Amino acid sequence: MKQALKVIGAGIVVFAVVVAIALYVIADAMCQNEVLSDERSPDGKYRVVKFQRDCGATTDFSTQVSLIPACWYLINVSGNLFVADTDHGKAPSGAGGGPQVRVEWMSPSMLLVSYHPDARVFKSESAVGNVSVRYKVTDNVINTSEAGRNRVSASSAHY
Repeated sequence: MKQALKVIGAGIVVFAVVVAIALYVIADAMCQNEVLSDERSPDGKYRVVKFQRDCGATTDFSTQVSLIPACWYLINVSGNLFVADTDHGKAPSGAGGGPQVRVEWMSPSMLLVSYHPDARVFKSESAVGNVSVRYKVTDNVINTSEAGRNRVSASSAHY
């Protein structure tokens, strides 16, 4: 009897894991990425891809950023570097409907990501692989060089 309960318990665990994986795959398949910009690093080894991710009517549009090797294609997954939305319209929206985000190569191993202070940030990695990332929070994302309007966050991972 104990052996039968162990087998049934193991079967339930395996079934639960399979269902969880299937739901994860289905949820990702319902999302679509639309590339907004794609820039190679100065040394040509990497690409930084800014894209809008749309996961249906129940979620807000988001602007996401992935850093990938130059020879790779962007696959239909969430950004590995930066993810933010407009927080229901509090931040100005950009080309894809998500918040305005600007990405600049500062060197072959350093990126600067600028975004509006009202953007709701879900992910902001300080590095991906050998590339470090600095962040600038600014009211004027499109023209980050305008003096007097930029706000710099206090986090050590931010610029």
